[in-house]
Amino acid sequence: LANYMTLLGWSAPDAQEIFTLDEAAKLFSFDRVNKAGAKFDWDKLDWINSQYLHEKSAADLLPLMVPYLQDAGYGFDLEADRDWLLKLSALAGPSLTRLKDCVDLSRFFFTPTMEFADAAAEQLRKEGVADAMQAVLDALKSHEGLAEISDAKSLINQVTKALGVKKGLIMRSLRAALMGDMQGPDLVESWLILHQRGFDQGRLEAAIALAKS
Repeated sequence: LANYMTLLGWSAPDAQEIFTLDEAAKLFSFDRVNKAGAKFDWDKLDWINSQYLHEKSAADLLPLMVPYLQDAGYGFDLEADRDWLLKLSALAGPSLTRLKDCVDLSRFFFTPTMEFADAAAEQLRKEGVADAMQAVLDALKSHEGLAEISDAKSLINQVTKALGVKKGLIMRSLRAALMGDMQGPDLVESWLILHQRGFDQGRLEAAIALAKS
């Protein structure tokens, strides 16, 4: 907020917009003060706020997110689930404009079931998708677990090769199955977070049922 207020009626000589108050004090000059009245711009304030949030590490961002997640009624143990929450914080951070955005961005990581958006349902009902998702589910059940991103990528490559289909089909269908939508954060990172909660198999089963309906 202080960063934004500094820019009301004044601009830095090099068009810099993100700086500390000490940096602004060194750059300040009355020659750069606008004669016209300052206008409050919520979009600009949101953008500046997002830049500060995006620069924070997962460890620094997590304690800022926790009150919002708790107020939303999401169930977790801050100590026991800390590693999982840090992964969630790292995933959500780059998409945050305001801290409250973490509630919507995180919702489907806290619920075992979900509704499929129209676009996701359309993707799942495409020819060959039911078999592809069944192959993913079978491979997942026989896999030792998804501990790392490389494990998930290896499983995807395994299924793609076994079925002789394009990787894009698997990726799009997995996004629809696991996230219930065709838009969202990184698919593989999201899958790992869901897997650690034990939500991925149930979602794949629901997606397969929808694909066959």
